[in-house]
Amino acid sequence: MNVVRLPGPEYQGRMTDIHDQTRPRGRPALAPEARNEALVAAGALLAEQGLKGMKARTIAARAGLSVGSIYKLFGDIDDLIRELNVLTYRDVALHHHDALAAAGLDAADVHGRLMVLARAYIDFIINNDARWRALLTFNRRNTGEAPRYYTQHEDQLFHIITDVLEPAPGFAEPAARETAARAIWAAVHGIVLIVLPNARYDDPVATAMTQIEMIVGAFIRDAAAHR
Repeated sequence: MNVVRLPGPEYQGRMTDIHDQTRPRGRPALAPEARNEALVAAGALLAEQGLKGMKARTIAARAGLSVGSIYKLFGDIDDLIRELNVLTYRDVALHHHDALAAAGLDAADVHGRLMVLARAYIDFIINNDARWRALLTFNRRNTGEAPRYYTQHEDQLFHIITDVLEPAPGFAEPAARETAARAIWAAVHGIVLIVLPNARYDDPVATAMTQIEMIVGAFIRDAAAHR
């Protein structure tokens, strides 16, 4: 297995194992490090330019490979983008787990832990805007059924929220926690997308957190009232 370290501070030095790809017989094998070099180049372009940088010719030039080699290694550009998005999903999950650990809040403080996750989400977007927007745009653009390995990484983000919700009154059933987690994420995500780029606010982060506090607070109070 090859190991890929994506460049730049936004990648936080995370390392991810990427499987070697079997190549057709009769064609000269690419050097073992070629796949890593292509992913590093593509990852840097994604962080700099978003999806518009995801062109085989641009990636190949940055990696010092031929265009044909890019397609040999990844099949097509969408497959390459999915691999980069998986790294983004993993970095988001690690960032949120780290934020919860650093906060040190008791598991019973569901409200406080949800607010920690909300702030972590904002911080990740601010520091990794091109990567995150590329992931969202790619998912909206590709409306067909995604590979299971890909959706599993998305589901893991929701599992962070469902785990935090488990001690809250009214969420004993996994199905209830799943629905609630997706509702909370949708609300937080909507607020962040609308507020952060809005120049009318002197402090968009503080404004977003105030609005999220209103939603999360009302959600927890309603859940407690209907337990």
